[in-house]
Formats: sequence, C-alpha cells, structure tokens
Amino acid sequence: MIDGNLVLGLVAAIAVVTSLAGSAALLWVTRPGRGRSLPDYTPPVTILKPLKGIDEGLEENLRSFFQLDYPRYQLLFGVADPDDPAAAVVERLIAEYPYHDAKLVRGAPRLGFNPKVENLASMDRFRKYDYLLISDSNVRVKPSYLRETTAYLADSRVGLVSNIFAGVGETSAGGALENLQLNGFIAGGVALAEVVGQTCVVGKSMLMPGRVLEEIGGFRAVRHLLAEDQAIGVKVRKAGYRIALSHHVIDNVNHDRGLRWFLNRHSRWYKIRRRMAPGFFLLEPLSNLSLIGVVWALSDDTGIAWGGLVVLVGLGIARDALQSRWLRGVFPRARHLLLCPVKDLFLVPVWFDALVNNRVHWRGHKMLVGRWTRLSGVTYRRLRRARRQAARVQRRARRHASPPPITVAEQHAVSTGD
Repeated sequence: MIDGNLVLGLVAAIAVVTSLAGSAALLWVTRPGRGRSLPDYTPPVTILKPLKGIDEGLEENLRSFFQLDYPRYQLLFGVADPDDPAAAVVERLIAEYPYHDAKLVRGAPRLGFNPKVENLASMDRFRKYDYLLISDSNVRVKPSYLRETTAYLADSRVGLVSNIFAGVGETSAGGALENLQLNGFIAGGVALAEVVGQTCVVGKSMLMPGRVLEEIGGFRAVRHLLAEDQAIGVKVRKAGYRIALSHHVIDNVNHDRGLRWFLNRHSRWYKIRRRMAPGFFLLEPLSNLSLIGVVWALSDDTGIAWGGLVVLVGLGIARDALQSRWLRGVFPRARHLLLCPVKDLFLVPVWFDALVNNRVHWRGHKMLVGRWTRLSGVTYRRLRRARRQAARVQRRARRHASPPPITVAEQHAVSTGD
C-alpha cells in the first residue's frame, strides 16, 4: 500500500524545487551585470499608452515616461471614450512638458472584442517611428528604462523585448496580496520561462520593431483575443525571431486594491494560462506551497506532516519577501507577509473556477473566453440582439401602420382624373 506521507512528501519536494528554480531564474535574468555587455542602441521609439479611467498613481505613472533618459521618442496616449477622465491627466502633463513629442488620441473605432487592441490600433495610426513600445497605464519606470530595453534589439534576431515587473506601493490587504503574488510566483514563473526557452510575454511592457508586428498580421491578428500580449509573443517566435526578457525591472503600482479586484484579476490570468498553456496550468497547484502544506498536515497527525506545513509556509513567505526585496529594494511589511499563505489558499478556488468557467469581467466588459483566449462579447451580443429586435418591431409597425390621410390636392386630382 502506498504511504500517503511519502506521496505528499514527494509532492512537497516538487513544489520546493519549482519554487527555488523560479527564484534562481529571477536572480539570473535580473542580475546587475547582465546589461553591461549590451551595446548603446537607441533608435527612435513610439510609446503607445492605452488608458481607461484613473488607475492608482496614474499621473506619476505617466509622468515617468516624460522623464526618460532617451534621445528621441514619441508618446501616444489613447482613450476610447473621448470623455474618459484619464484624458484630463494626459492634457495636464502635455502642458507641463510642452517640448515633448506627445499626443492624446481620443476615440477608438470598432475593430474587435479586445478593447485594449482597439485602442492600440487607433493610436498606431499616428506612430512616427518603426520601433514601438506598448506600455500599460499602471506601470512606473526609471529614466534608464527605455535605453536599457532597446539595447536588446541591437541583435536583429530579437523580435520582441519584455520586462519583469515588481508590485509596489501596497497600503491595503488587497494591494499586499497582489504585490506578493506578482513578486513571488509570477516573477519567478516569468523568469523561469525565459531560462527554459518558453514563450511568456506580459503586455505591461512590449517593445518590438513595427515591421515584425506587420509581419505577424498587425493588431488585427489579435483583435479578438484576451491574451493579445502572449499571442503576439507566440506569433513572433513562430515567425523565426527570438524573444528577450530585459534585465530592467519596472514597477507595477498597486496601492489600495480590494480583495475582489485581486481575485478577479487572477481569475482572468488563470483562464488565459489555461488556454494558452494548459499543461502548465494543470500543474500549477503542485507549486502552491501553502496548499500542499495544509493538505499534508490535515491528512496525517504526525510530527512530520505538521513540520512539513511549517517548512512549506515558511518557504513561501521567505520567497515572497526576498524576491520583493530583490526586485524593488524594500521588504514587505511584516503584517503583509503574514498574508502569504492566505493569498495561496485564496487562489485555490479561483484556479478551480478557471478550470470550469469561461467567463471574464475586464474593465467593464463581460466576455466569454474560448480556444486560445478568443473572445465572444456577452455584452456586444446582447446589444446586437436588442438592436435586431428593435428593428423588427419598427418594420412591423411600418407594415401595419394606417396609410396617411389624402390631401385636398390629391382628392381634386382623383375627381378630375388628373
């Protein structure tokens, strides 16, 4: 008969090895000396910043892009709704930095189900330079960011460069949960994918030549996909180019996030991973240190099982704490570190939901996620159905409407035979 303690011990060993491998990979790809051998390659770049609403720290996030240490670049900010409050923030910054090549693009013509791609395609019409950088609104960067990232494109075999991102600024429990997950599991996973040669691209920072984007079909090729960033990465690699992960770490600002926001965001990311990398998605619970520790402890009352729980939970806290310190320069607060096992256990039902549920809620849009994250818009479909029903009602009304009354001139024409 198989010993349960032995099986759970082996599972725990797999989780520990996976966690340590992610940490080692993160240290390797972000090591300080990695960028020293890169050339000083600074071609003109257009930065595309899709915006919707007032994200936390939005003005300072956007201001950091006006302060880049780079010889020549264009800033394009896009809002789909002309009355979006983010537009006023952009206008203030453009007035504050009048000598920058910056423009606000209002409105985004309908292109597909992904509203971010619609926004990007709308801005792309005003792009001046071949190299383009896609950057989310919730990231904040250092002046050296663009210079250190474009250096990887000096190699003509590189078709796309992305960046590791660190969660910063937590003040609430939800913000702490988000930043611990970003700095722990997510950062280690992205780095490990780079080391083993797997495609893993997150749209918070994507730099690529425009000719490469056109070669893979442009934004139209990903207009119906939720994971447009990962899909672009896969297409770039299939086109024969390399994908580079820069050593430069950018900040992802999360201050006062709520628990519901945290769970909804990772529900969406789980559903993306389920459809883009189903094998890795199914194995993810094996890397959840707190989950394995709790299952082990509850399955047996021996000292070994409870000792395993303490070791696994302690390792998870140490990983999130040390990787946060490495990526952003400061440790999380002690009270936030106590949330590490809570975070891991909260994400278990979210993973199960992603296994059976294909609905996502993203920036006010309710959508269904299909194969390769292809979207079908629940909201759009209902709107089209309502419009078709209204049109049918109008046609029936016109058919059954009584004819207009005959005018005096028409009566005279009938009586005279004219």
